This record gives sequence, C-alpha cells and structure tokens, in this order.
Amino acid sequence: MSRFSFRAFAALGALLVLGGAVAGAVWYYEHSVVPEQQRKEAISAMLKTPGPKADPGRRIYDEALESIRGGDLEKARGRLAEVIELYPDSERSGDARRVLGEMNMDRLFARVPMPGKLEYSVGKTKQDNLHSIATRFRTTVPFIKRVNNLLGNVIHPGDRLVLYPLDFELGVDLERKRLLLVKDGRYFKEYGIVSYHLPFPSLPAETTVAESAGWEGSQRIRPDDDRYAGAAKRLVTPPRGQRSGIVFRAVPEGVVAEPAVAGGATAEPGIYLSEADLDELTTVVRPGCALRFLKPTVPRTP
Repeated sequence: MSRFSFRAFAALGALLVLGGAVAGAVWYYEHSVVPEQQRKEAISAMLKTPGPKADPGRRIYDEALESIRGGDLEKARGRLAEVIELYPDSERSGDARRVLGEMNMDRLFARVPMPGKLEYSVGKTKQDNLHSIATRFRTTVPFIKRVNNLLGNVIHPGDRLVLYPLDFELGVDLERKRLLLVKDGRYFKEYGIVSYHLPFPSLPAETTVAESAGWEGSQRIRPDDDRYAGAAKRLVTPPRGQRSGIVFRAVPEGVVAEPAVAGGATAEPGIYLSEADLDELTTVVRPGCALRFLKPTVPRTP
C-alpha cells in the first residue's frame, strides 16, 4: 500500500471514529441529558405551583370514626381530642368538636362508670335531700334527676344515686359566637351563641357563675321546685360595682334574637343561646363555676 493510500485510509478511520463519537454524544444528550433536564424543570414547576396542604387531622378523624364503629369509644375520644388540640385548623376540627361533645355528654348522663362518678346511698344523714346532696357533692339537682331518672324531687333512705362533681369551666368567645365547656383544662363540649346584646365597653376577663336557676316572670324558681322544668333557665354572673351581672338567656327554638325588637325597644342585655343548649348548660353548670371571656373587649353587636 502506497503512503498516500495509507494516509487516506487512516483519515477515513479517524472520521468514522469521530462521527461515531459525535453520534454517541448526540444519542446520550437526547436520551439522558434532555429527559433529566425536563424532569428537573417539571419538579421545579410543581414546587412553585400551590397545591392542597396536607391535613393530618383528617386522617386522625377518620381513625376516630373507625374506632367508634368498632366500639372502642375511649380510643375514639382520644383521637378526636388530638384533632381538636393539635390540628385546630384541620377541616375536620369542627366535626371533631361536635362528635366529641356529644360523646362526652352521652357518657356524662349515662349510669355508666367514668372517672369521678360515684354512687351514694340516701339516708347517711338526716338532712339528705336533693339540694343538700347536690351542694355536698358539687353537682346540681337537675343533673342528679336526669342521671338517676327521677321524675320528682322526693328521695327515700336507701335510694342509690349516681353522682358526679361538676367542676367545669366556661369560656365565652363572642367573636366566634361560641361558648366552650371545659373540664380539667380540656375541651368537653361547645355551644353556639345565637346573638348577644351587651351595652358595656368591656367585659371581665375572669368571673364566675353566681346563679343557675329558672324564672317565671320575675319569680326565681329553685331547681328542686316542681315548676323548674317549665321555667325559663338562666345563668348569671355576679354584679360588678353598679353594673348588673351578665345574663345568659334562652331563645325559643327557631327564633333568632336581635338586639333591637319591635317598636324600637332594646332587647334585654345578655348573651342568647338556644333553649335546648341553655337547658343543658343549667343542668351541668353549678354556681361557682369559673367563667372566662376569651377577648374581654366587647365586639360590635352582630
């Protein structure tokens, strides 16, 4: 082979090797580099695009419902409380409050064991009556009657009564229009505030319930009076100086309380709840119960 032919052959081989390298580089770029760049760009776009936030409270709420269906109510209460306390912004927080509140009340009013419940035999003292027993055991006459299915106010020596110390606290949130029932610092149940009319510049941050009673017109009806069941229920806080106490009043079912009433008159000052809710509250809230306004400044009357 002549020197020229060898050089031509070598040059051709070099061109083939170079072409192969270029072709390989193009294939690698198209099949590896480009897809990787596309994946990175897609991930970056996903990270920049707002999406639904994770809601762990929803999963825990669903687990609570499964526990209810399975009959494990104690576990369900714990999971519902977890949603309320740890994930208050969860979309299931409101449902958890409603379900847990009803579960707590069902257990409270049932003749079933729960921490703090006890059984008392009537006749241990000569002065035993519903009022004296309620006072001694920090409970209420309506609660004793409801739990023990008493139709009247008469009890007899030897009767065995289920009792429970009603050491609740109340939290009033006018801005969100809700009243919280709290036990040992933890959520127990909440009630909706229908409306309120409070002609005060401010409210006490902390006070107590001074009175839980029924009323017929201007006459106060004690809970151990046979007329109590049909009386209008009220909770009242102590007066402050020249200012009267704050009254929690009932609104008849289906009626919305408004600050102004017909004829330009002004509604009685107070915080209005549904009749059923106030009836339940006066059953479980006794005089001396701590009451807190979560925001002492009075919001504009709704």
